[in-house]
Amino acid sequence: MMADVLVFSPHPDDAEINCGATIARHARLGATVALVDATRGELGSRGTADERAREAAEAGAVLGLASRENLGLRDGHLQRDDLGARSAIVDAIRRHRPGVVLCLHGHARHPDHQALAVLVGSAIKAAALHQLSTPSGAPAVAGARLWFYEAELRIAPDFLVPASDEDWARKMAAIRCYASQLHQAGPGLPETTIARPDFLAHVELRGRTWGREAGAPYAEAFARCHDTPRMADLRDA
Repeated sequence: MMADVLVFSPHPDDAEINCGATIARHARLGATVALVDATRGELGSRGTADERAREAAEAGAVLGLASRENLGLRDGHLQRDDLGARSAIVDAIRRHRPGVVLCLHGHARHPDHQALAVLVGSAIKAAALHQLSTPSGAPAVAGARLWFYEAELRIAPDFLVPASDEDWARKMAAIRCYASQLHQAGPGLPETTIARPDFLAHVELRGRTWGREAGAPYAEAFARCHDTPRMADLRDA
């Protein structure tokens, strides 16, 4: 299906954590938002891939996604020069034909996060190559604007997207859908960043900090790709 905004996420939950309010805001404003998870998160320290698939479906409904799919690439094995992975990403761009593509920023610790940013960046151009074939056979598409949303490491943003209290509440509700990943009391459960007791408070603080700069209750941070934007009308900036 065609989408106004196409979001790429390395694993189920990354998009919700880092740009969930922006997704909720655009869905609320009537935009068609589709989300593509690159992997099933099968190497996650907690939960199973099947659990995360169910949680992802619940979170997508909370955010108001028009569609969500998973490319089934190998968790923990994304490589920036993997032509098979790039082909799958190109195919998704061609099928959805978005005006805007969002991807997790490569300024991150996780190797999958770093690799996906490079893969999506190259796929934007590759999607416009008419002689390049992809699995679905969807025709070439050009002109999508690519923006990177902040990952686990703080960025110096090129712009902030404000979020209302309602948008933020939907984001947090979507994150809480991932019960298998969040903090649970009990012996034998490995500690992860997202499973720390203060993780949701950290997400809240980051949102409020950016919101203060954006003049809104909350905000999320984005950076542009390396290409210089071309705008025929500055009112569209």
